[in-house]
Parts: sequence; structure tokens; C-alpha cells
Amino acid sequence: MAMQQGRYQYLDKIGEGGMATVYRGVQLSLNRPVAIKVLSAQLSNNPSIRKRFARESLIIARLNHPNIIHVIDKGTTSSGRPVFVMEFVEGENLADAIKGGALDFKRKIDVIVQVCKGLAYAHKLGVIHRDIKPANILLDTEGHARLLDFGIASFFEEEQQAQGDETRIIMGTDSYMAPEQRLGISETSEKSDIFSLGIVIYEVLTGQLPAAEYVPPSAYESAVPEVLDALVEECLAADPIDRPESVEEIKNIILRAMQGQHIAAEKQVRAGEGMSSIAERFGLLDVIKEDRYGAVYLYEERKSAKLIVIKKRSASTSGLKEAKLLAPLKHPNIVSILGTSQKDKMFIVVMEYLTGGTLADRLIEAMPLDEFLILAQPIAQALAFAHHNRVLHGNLRPGNILLSDENQPKLSDFGFDEHYRFSSDKENWYSPQRTEELTERYDVFSLGAVFFHMLTGLPPQQKDGKLIRGQAFSDLMPDVQRLLTRMLDRQPDERPQSVDTVLSELQYINLVLEKQRKGNSSEIAKQNDNNPETDLLSAIKKYKRRALWLFTGLVLSVSLNILQMLNLFDPLWLEIKTHGYKVFDQIMREIR
Repeated sequence: MAMQQGRYQYLDKIGEGGMATVYRGVQLSLNRPVAIKVLSAQLSNNPSIRKRFARESLIIARLNHPNIIHVIDKGTTSSGRPVFVMEFVEGENLADAIKGGALDFKRKIDVIVQVCKGLAYAHKLGVIHRDIKPANILLDTEGHARLLDFGIASFFEEEQQAQGDETRIIMGTDSYMAPEQRLGISETSEKSDIFSLGIVIYEVLTGQLPAAEYVPPSAYESAVPEVLDALVEECLAADPIDRPESVEEIKNIILRAMQGQHIAAEKQVRAGEGMSSIAERFGLLDVIKEDRYGAVYLYEERKSAKLIVIKKRSASTSGLKEAKLLAPLKHPNIVSILGTSQKDKMFIVVMEYLTGGTLADRLIEAMPLDEFLILAQPIAQALAFAHHNRVLHGNLRPGNILLSDENQPKLSDFGFDEHYRFSSDKENWYSPQRTEELTERYDVFSLGAVFFHMLTGLPPQQKDGKLIRGQAFSDLMPDVQRLLTRMLDRQPDERPQSVDTVLSELQYINLVLEKQRKGNSSEIAKQNDNNPETDLLSAIKKYKRRALWLFTGLVLSVSLNILQMLNLFDPLWLEIKTHGYKVFDQIMREIR
């Protein structure tokens, strides 16, 4: 029976568990199907959980990855129970697929790799799932594996008053929990998800949960290589320290072990088109992306076992000239171009492989100014270096700024076609007017748009040619506001004349911020000096020191008087008395 609450219409119940009930519904404003997850009344009545829900659900809703079910909205029901609204995806969950036995070995590996991609993405953003299991993995009708309930378990922290059964609900699903999860949610980490992932991999490969005494998956599935046996066992280590360092590492070990066996035949054929010359040197490991503009592949250089990325561009040759210019140049914040090749209108670019994702992945909320400056200055340095070598970018945006494992930004895709050009209905926040000539100041605008997004959490928008200033922008340091406003001016002549100018202003802002920090530290020290409690402590310390000297002086004085009363005139005793009085005088001066 249909039920309507606010912006959504509830249709029928499609799932129920100890933590929540899931309904199929409709988003009324867009008339699109959605899945509505309503948290249980037992959890909803916990004030701590409600507070955590309000604080963290916005971040969860901004997770955007093809292997994660996207959360569209969050809120509460009319009775006050927290709600997640997610995109509705047709398909079956992995638990049912395992029971049905419909997955062949290649498909199993493909699903595992996709799950790793979604989980690795979330971990890079500091989001822990805490309930990885086959029932929380959806296989859609197009063959994609999609993680459900991302981060929902992270809202449920164990209370001191919690009962045992409540703790179990909070901590996850018993059969998939890491040992440390049973100690409380504060003990869980990315390594806890890795343990759960290990159990899921084992179950996908074998059709059953691992026994207390580890039996390798190859005992059930002969196609499993030894390296995968060892990897799963490592994931299931009781001590988190003994597990793999990251899900990204797990994914790459699997890809290297499988050597592209999981890739569908038609995709392998497409990958090989026009690239026969590199087949001897490089082995295809994975298809990272395919679209109308070309494709992005992960390859392994056979001789060195080094991972590289090969981008194939088939729609145009835009970007080839820039790649050739950058190939002999090296900058720590520009993705290294290892080679290029062209045939007719198709060309390929071979470049270094980075595992940190993109800046776009990190823009789920506004960055603090000090964190922004750590990234912004090297980004500006890289763009200035390119300009000095007569290379313009033309399509700078967060998705084209890659990140290394050390969180170092690296610019990529110089000169590639601006994707929004083919979609006139999509707003492009990162480039000026379409008719503007490509110059250094064009890139300055794009750089300003990226900076705006980093500092406010949202891309810039203009109205009547003027920048719309929100509260987040107004809260920025005045110097930062002025710089961004100039960089995002619709008139090119009003922008800073070069990226070097922008860089010098960033350095000035950094100096101002550093001065403010030092000023705050001095003020704190000054406040401590004027603090009565601090004065009292100093007085006590001074009093204790004087009291010690006074006590020592009194003891010495009494001893000297006794010697005087005994009237000892032995030369030795006279020398002792004389020296004693000198020491006594010194003690009294110290007390004063």
C-alpha cells in the first residue's frame, strides 16, 4: 500500500533486518524510483546515534563512485526515525548470486575487483563500512557490483549502557566481523573492513564461509592461483597489523595475479584495437574507464612489473601535442608522460599510475585553509611550470588533478577535449565562457574555480556575470576572497596576469596565516602569564624552594650553636665552625 511522506512516496517493503527496513519508493519531484531505508526504532531512540547520523550522513551522501550505491538524500520520518534515500537499482544481491551458483570464475574475480574499487575509494576518504558482506553488495543488470549501506554502520557507536544484543547490532554482522570489532566501534578501522572483505572473497570463490582452520580457496576452486590463497589468508589475520595495508594493495595483487583474465572478451578486443605494438611490452590488467572519448587501461610492463596507465583517445587528437611537449619534461606535480603513439585520429598516451584517486574524490566538504594551501601551492607551481614551457591546460578541473599515495597533487590531461563541449545542457563550473580564447588567463579562471570548490565545498556559480558568494565564501580570509574574486572574473583582463602572480599571493596568504598562528600562540602564552592559577603555581614553587633553603639554614644554625656551647677549640672544629657560618650566610642571602 502506497504511503506518502514529504518529498517521497513509499510503495512496498523490499527488505527488513535488525538495523533497518527498506522500501521501494518514488521521488515525487523527479518521478524517479528510489530505495528508502528507515533505521529501526531501537537505534533511532539512542540520542548518540541521532547526533552521529546528523553529523556524518552528509559526507556519506556525497560518496560518488560507480561501485557504490549513491545516497540521494537523508532525513527523518514523521515519527522521527532517521532515513536514507538511495538510488533504486534493479538486480540481485551477491548473497543470492552465491547461493544460486550462477557466477563462473572470471565473473567472480570481476565482482571482487569491483568491490575492492568501491571500498578503496571510500577508505581514501576516511569512510569505513563496518558491515561488508555479500548481502550488502548488489549486482545490477549491467554487471556492475555496487556496495550498499556505506557508512551507515559507522553511525552506531557503542554506549557504556549498551546491552550485549544491542552491541552486536551496532558492530556489524557476526559471521563477517573482525575480532577487534567485537571490542567496540572505537576499535574498528579500515583493517576491520579488510578482514570482512577477506571473508567475502573466500565466500565468493568457494561458496562457503572459511572454517576455523584455514583451508585455501584453491582446495574448492582449482583456478585460484597460490598468490590469491595467500592474500585471502593474510586478510583473515587475527591481528590487524598482519593484514594487507590497504584495499588498493589487495586489488592490485589480484589484478597482477589474474593478468586480465576477468575482463570480458569484447572489452579485451576493444583494448587491443590499434595497440598491437605494445602487446609484447605490456600486459593488460584492467579496464579503468570506457566512454565516448576513448578508454583508460591499467597495464603492467612485463620486464619491470611496473604498473602504468594507457589512455586511448579515439574521438579526436586533442591533447596529443601537449603530451608530446610534456614527455621530455619532469615536474613533481605533473603526471609523467612515458610515451605517445598516433594512428589516424586515434592516439595513445602512456603515463605513470597513481593510486590516490583524484582531487574530485576528496571534495566532499570544504577544506580548512591550511590544508588547502598544502595542495594549492604545488598545483599552482605545476601549472606555472607548464605555462613556462608553452603548454596550456584548457580543461583544468578536480577530476584532472590526481593524487599520489603521499597525497601529492599531480596535473593530468593537458589539452584534452573539454567534455562539457559535447553536452550543452551541462553546466561547466571550471571554465570561463565557451567563446573565450585559450590563454594563460583561461587556465587562471579554471584554477580559481578549483580553489573555490576546495575552500567552500561547492563549485562556483555566477549570476549576471558576477560570482555568487555563499556563507562559506564569506567566512574566508579577506585576502583569499579577493584572490578568488579576481581569478573568477568574467573579464580576462581583470584576472591575475599569470599563475606566477597567483602563486605569489598564495605564498603571501600562507605567511599571513603563519603569522596569525604565531600571534595566537603568543597570546596564549601571555594569557597564561596573567593567569592567577599560573601565578599561584609559580608562587608555590618559589615558596617551596625558599622553604627548603630555610630548613637547611636552621639545621646548620642549630649545629653551629651546639658546637659553640661545647666550646670546642680544637683547630679542626674551629675550621668547621668558620666554614659553617660562611655557608649559613650564603643560605640566608638565597632565602632573601
